[in-house]
Amino acid sequence: MSAGSGLPQELVAALEAFAARGRVLVALDFDGVLAPIVDDPSAARALPAASAALARLVTTTDVALVSGRALDDLRACAQPPAGVVLVGGHGTQSSLDDAGGAALTPAQQDLLARLVEELDALAAGREGVHVERKPMSAVLHTRRAARDVAAEVTELALAGPGALPGVHALRGKEVVELGAVELGKGAGLRRLREQLSARGPGVGAVLFAGDDVTDEDAFAVLSPADGDVTVKVGGGESAAAWRVGSPQDVAVLLERLADLRER
Repeated sequence: MSAGSGLPQELVAALEAFAARGRVLVALDFDGVLAPIVDDPSAARALPAASAALARLVTTTDVALVSGRALDDLRACAQPPAGVVLVGGHGTQSSLDDAGGAALTPAQQDLLARLVEELDALAAGREGVHVERKPMSAVLHTRRAARDVAAEVTELALAGPGALPGVHALRGKEVVELGAVELGKGAGLRRLREQLSARGPGVGAVLFAGDDVTDEDAFAVLSPADGDVTVKVGGGESAAAWRVGSPQDVAVLLERLADLRER
C-alpha cells in the first residue's frame, strides 16, 4: 500500500503516469463505484468525498459517468458537477448527443414492447422482482427477491425473452437487461473517446473504473500498454489491471488523481 493513501503502490504509480499525460479521460460506472449499492436504486447517491473529488477533477480533465442506467435516471441520482459527460443505457445514450441517443426503428419499438410484456409476466407474483423500463431496453431486477426466486426468474428471462431474435442480453449483479439495440459499455466508451477527440486534442489515455460484470467489455477495449488504467471495484474475476475494495477507495483514488492533475 502507498503510505496514507489506502491504494496499492503500483496503482499510485500508474495514476502518476496517467496524470502526466496531456488530455485524458476519466470514465466511471456509478452504482458500486461512486455510490454504494443499495436495495432501492433510486436512493443511490455518490459518496460526498467522491462528488467533491469529481468537482475538482473536471476542471483539469475530461470526466464521464458510464452507466447502465437510463440517462435521466443517472442524472437524477448522480447529480454530477457541471462539465461531467453522462453515458447511459450501456452506451446507447450520451449527453453529448443532440437527442440523448439514437432512436428505435418501428421493429425495435415492437421488440422492446414485447420484452417489457414478457418480463412483466415473469415478475408477476414473484416478491422482490420488478421490471424497469428504459428507452431502448427492459431490466429485470432481483436484488430484493429470495435467492431461489432470483435464480429461477433470471434463468427464465435469459432462456425466454432474452433468446428472442434481435435481443441483446446483459446479465449483471442481480439484474438481467434485455435490449432492442446492441448494448455494451465498451462500444459506448469507444464512441465517447471519438466524440471528445473530435472536439479538440485527441484523448491520449482513459481511466475506467467499474464493479459489475457489465463493465468487463469496457475493460477489454482499453490497454495498459497505451497508458490506459483499468480498475475493478470489489471482488470477482476481472480483466482490469488494478483492483480496489470499495467506493470509499474510489473516492481516495479520485482525490489523488485530482491532486496530481492540479500540479
